[in-house]
Amino acid sequence: MNVELPTYGCNIINSSTSFYNYSTDAKTRETWIIYDGKAILQSSNYNQYGYTYSGTCLSTGDLVYKPEYEVLYPIAAFIIILLILTIIYKIMLERFLK
Repeated sequence: MNVELPTYGCNIINSSTSFYNYSTDAKTRETWIIYDGKAILQSSNYNQYGYTYSGTCLSTGDLVYKPEYEVLYPIAAFIIILLILTIIYKIMLERFLK
């Protein structure tokens, strides 16, 4: 599940659970918290001289919440399909082959 990030300014990772959003003129910095896959605004600070920041600006799709679940679903689906095919083989084909 992708975390929806603000579309304005530049989003820079601060920690594993938060990121900063800098305005286009870099005078406003918002602190956002990632909670249960959603970005929640925690605070907003203004600096008349502007903030300096470095790093890559992130957008929606760059942060994935609980990516391990995305791997489990295809594996579980494959196992279920194998189980269904095995049951069909046991019930239908073994009876016809006798």
